[in-house]
Amino acid sequence: MVKALLLVAGIATLATTASLAQTLEPRECNAANIGSTAEAIAKMKDGKQKTIASTEIGAASEALAQGKPDDCKDHLMKAILQTK
Repeated sequence: MVKALLLVAGIATLATTASLAQTLEPRECNAANIGSTAEAIAKMKDGKQKTIASTEIGAASEALAQGKPDDCKDHLMKAILQTK
């Protein structure tokens, strides 16, 4: 019985980890992804995470405008992480 419970708990942990990893895959840095992340940030409650996310999404937008895709991706990912 205990082994069965441990097995079920292990499977649930793996499923949660896999879905989180899939959610956090680097996204292409484009206006659509920046916009959807900005919408998620707008729905966040005020606080440190929202401030960091707002700063990062602004930096991602700026990097996109300057034609710096790698910088844009980095900032976009940092913003996305704050929304989780």
